[in-house]
Amino acid sequence: MCNGGMSDDTTHEEHFRALEDMYHAAPVNTTIPSRLKVGDGKAEVEIQVGSHLWHAAHALHGSMYFKALDDAAFFAANSVETKGFVLTAKFEITMLEMIRTSVIRSVGTLVRREGRKIWAGSVLFDGDGKKVASGEGLFIVSAVPLRDLAPGNSSAST
Repeated sequence: MCNGGMSDDTTHEEHFRALEDMYHAAPVNTTIPSRLKVGDGKAEVEIQVGSHLWHAAHALHGSMYFKALDDAAFFAANSVETKGFVLTAKFEITMLEMIRTSVIRSVGTLVRREGRKIWAGSVLFDGDGKKVASGEGLFIVSAVPLRDLAPGNSSAST
C-alpha cells in the first residue's frame, strides 16, 4: 500500500520507523508520555494521561481525545506517503464516553487516497479497552520533505 514514491534505498519498515522517530522527537510529544507504532496504512498511539489533564467534571479533557485520534489517523495517512509531510486539513471527532483511566489508545487506519488527498480514520479506547470516541479526517501532502524532518537533521526546524 505504501506508494508515495519511496526511494529505492528506503524500505517500508525504514519509513515506518522514521515516522515513529519523528513523532517521539517532536517537542509536543516529549511533554506527554506516549508511544507510536506505524504499519502500512495503520498506526497506533498510546498516551499516558492522568488527573492533571482532566476538566472540571473529573474526566479527560476533549483536547486529548483529539490529539490521540488525530495522531493515529495522521500517521496512518503518512504511512503511505514517503516523500512529503502530511497536514491535517479537516478532522472530526465523535465522543461516546468520558474517560477516567490513566492510559488511552487510538488506532488509525487509511480510508483512501486520491493524489495529494488522504482520508484516514481512528478509534479511541480507554485503559479498559472500551471504545470511547472515533474520528475521521482529510490529510493533504505538503511540500515539506519528510527527510528534512528526521531527528538530528540540521535542516529540521524546532
